[in-house]
Amino acid sequence: MRQPFLFIDRGHGWENLTGHESGVCALTDFTVDWGTDEPTTQPEVNVLKFRLLDRTGTVAGNSSSLAGAKVWIQLTRMPLWADLNAEEKWQDNDTTWRDFHLCHVPDPTLPPDPTALTIFKGTMSTGGTIEQLSDGRYMLNLYANSTLVRASRTTQQGPVSSDPALAGYHWAVPAGQRIDEIQRRLESLGCPPLSDATVHWLKGRNLDLAPYDTSSFPDLTTVLYGIAAADPDLPLYYETHEHGSETIEAVHAGAKAFITLHANGTLTVTCAGHTEQVVSGGDITVDSHTLTLPDPVSQVIIKGKKVEWQDSEQHLTFSDDEIHLSDRGRLPTNLKETIASVSAETDAIITDASEGHYKGKVWQPTEGQREQWADWLQAASLRLRPVKITASSRFIDIDDFEQQLQPSASLWAFVSNRYTKLLSDDGSPATSGAWLATGGTLTFTWQGNEPTISNEISIHPLPMIPPTMSHWQDLTPITLPWTALPITWGEFSQITYFQR
Repeated sequence: MRQPFLFIDRGHGWENLTGHESGVCALTDFTVDWGTDEPTTQPEVNVLKFRLLDRTGTVAGNSSSLAGAKVWIQLTRMPLWADLNAEEKWQDNDTTWRDFHLCHVPDPTLPPDPTALTIFKGTMSTGGTIEQLSDGRYMLNLYANSTLVRASRTTQQGPVSSDPALAGYHWAVPAGQRIDEIQRRLESLGCPPLSDATVHWLKGRNLDLAPYDTSSFPDLTTVLYGIAAADPDLPLYYETHEHGSETIEAVHAGAKAFITLHANGTLTVTCAGHTEQVVSGGDITVDSHTLTLPDPVSQVIIKGKKVEWQDSEQHLTFSDDEIHLSDRGRLPTNLKETIASVSAETDAIITDASEGHYKGKVWQPTEGQREQWADWLQAASLRLRPVKITASSRFIDIDDFEQQLQPSASLWAFVSNRYTKLLSDDGSPATSGAWLATGGTLTFTWQGNEPTISNEISIHPLPMIPPTMSHWQDLTPITLPWTALPITWGEFSQITYFQR
């Protein structure tokens, strides 16, 4: 069965400290705090807290060598037939084909696998404790920050322009060049690069951005976040791990999602090009007593930049300005008696008061973008939220649900859960629709002899594409018996498409 492997580089190459008979240390457990509690706030850098059991005191006695050490946690790859080298006879094994991969025990002495899935990669931070146990062994409690922390601590000057009107400013280049420079600096810092899809999306916004005064030195992540923050797709930037690679991915917390029922009874949820299988309601843990009533939000404030001309000094100046976007009548009047708002801060030019001296583009939300922001306000204000949702490898197959057991954003939908009987005015269950996990805590422990990974997540509703089903004949592609579909009448209303 698959399990996390811990590797540490103290300057002499990677050491496997997962734990085995001849090893001096063993990984006992870890947590990764990741993401953000709110979709209007960018994710924090992932933080690893882990414990090492030192059998001899060798590592504890040289704990200073851990300061600044590189840390890498991988999830062992899916086993191949060639890996199943158990000596028992086939006829003595009653494991099903579906569970056969669970029979494989990875070799804890192996070096890092370039094809394995990374859970965490970063650098050891200062602090931690060493506890001497009653049996003479030592327990080390240690911490590490992901490599992206370097970008949040880098405040170098950005590129400048030869235009006299932009004297005294840096990061004074077109948006495309700004994105390319951010990419170059991320790679030079050893951080994951922006994914190709994220670069394509950012450059497709076609924005002109205000530069920064040379007296101000924003960190690299602030420069990145300010590019497209006004877009109603609501980009959140996450470290995303694939097999053998890591990137920074813009996950869209405001894009419209849809749920598909496939002919074999499988449900999938899709948003902004990402599709994930829906976890069965019986395989996740939900707080049995609590639903969160959202704080109604009826307004979005875009905090952008105004450009003006300073005639005495013959150059452009940039100051703060705002655009207010409403719910466009989607929320009940009683929810808007006290106007609550969320804000998005962008470097985009939203007001031109330069009297013709500024030659660039001015961003103003289109009718479609105003509608999309209103759809997001409606979803964020009206849908009840389950709390303490936890997915665990004890109940879901990690091979099928890798993304849900990663310290990064994932898509969710719910059927046949304990809150299905709570119906909205339109007859749909209160927790129906697509959801985005924006943050949480990933935990690894041993339960008996079974390595267990669990992810307790914070979720937020996504705006939905309306369902295409209106008649019974729309179910023609679905030939399964009713008993094979664990979906209530009300839950059918959240399904957008049916697919053969």
